[in-house]
Amino acid sequence: MAIERYFSRFLSYVLHPLLMPFYAVLILFNLNTYLAFSTTIQLQHLVLLIVFITTLAFPLLSTLLLLKNGTIQSLEMETARERRSPFLFAAVCYLICYYLLYKLPVSRLLGTMVLAAALTLFISLVLSFRYKVSIHMIGIGGLSGVLFGIGQVLQADVMTPLLICILVAGFLGTARLLLNAHSPGQIYSGFLIGFVTEWLMVTGSIL
Repeated sequence: MAIERYFSRFLSYVLHPLLMPFYAVLILFNLNTYLAFSTTIQLQHLVLLIVFITTLAFPLLSTLLLLKNGTIQSLEMETARERRSPFLFAAVCYLICYYLLYKLPVSRLLGTMVLAAALTLFISLVLSFRYKVSIHMIGIGGLSGVLFGIGQVLQADVMTPLLICILVAGFLGTARLLLNAHSPGQIYSGFLIGFVTEWLMVTGSIL
């Protein structure tokens, strides 16, 4: 049981929702689509740096500061109330990322993904007043939705990464259950929120 909990915590860290925008952009730049061909290597590196700083580094730093001043009790943010300030700040950082990407000569699709991620954070923030949805599953669900949408919009072969993503989502959902972090309903609803939001935004975007 100790090994299972250790592995569950490991999955929760490496598949943290703040990492999902970075993973998504990294995957898209390595798919055989025009997103990779139309973006120079230097510009790809700049995009990845912007996404890393604004969607991971800044939100993580703010969370650590909230932990230090006692606003939250742990990085797990076990209660819905603890999640509100970190979620709000992270959503603002995602909007900043969207603005910066919009100013670059890259596909609008990249910014749209980040904007959709910001929307899921606002949805989670609203739900937190009455419901503790799994933000981990929103993240992996969003990544799955991005891949599914990309496959439709760009007619790209995303079957392998999509199936891997869904399989990983199953492991992650199980891990969150083993850690008693969420109920099955919170796991399923989180995945659906992430998947549907990203899929709708990606398929409705202008390339």
